[in-house]
Amino acid sequence: MSSEGGFETVAFTVEDAASDFRSGVAPLDEFFRTQAGQNQRRNVSRTWVLRRSSHEDDLPEVLGFYTLTLGGVERQTLPAALAKKLPRYPAPVVIIGRLAVDERARRRRIGERLLVDAHARALGIADHAGGVGIIVDAKDAGAVAFYEHYGYEILEQAEGARWPKRMFLPIQTLRVAHAR
Repeated sequence: MSSEGGFETVAFTVEDAASDFRSGVAPLDEFFRTQAGQNQRRNVSRTWVLRRSSHEDDLPEVLGFYTLTLGGVERQTLPAALAKKLPRYPAPVVIIGRLAVDERARRRRIGERLLVDAHARALGIADHAGGVGIIVDAKDAGAVAFYEHYGYEILEQAEGARWPKRMFLPIQTLRVAHAR
């Protein structure tokens, strides 16, 4: 979708799994090396990678990645203003399952590039198949702050639940933002 500034977001390949990508978060790195390809082959999710430009030799080949899949959420867990407009069955959503940046590429707004790309793909999915929003499961306070910066809201959670925090961004919010 995106190739701005010499960087390109492309579909995950088996060569990406063999790259030296390292986010510094063991479960994310393990997923990238061992599960992303399997999930892709099984049509469970799609993984997208942001590759460095050819003139950025000081950076790793894979700067970051995200995964997308589809899901449904019970309407009563959504913000009340939206929930009251929806049918009584689960509402369709796009789920950003994982988003990670290589630790050697931090502080270059790579996470933002990945999220913007994921949002564009989510809009395309919603245009073709419907969907009321995007869901992410923020793993820690830093992730919550990152997603809140882009308009995501924490959804109601079961009492005592700590992490991850399920967060939601209405698809209509994206449509308005992309119309500008």
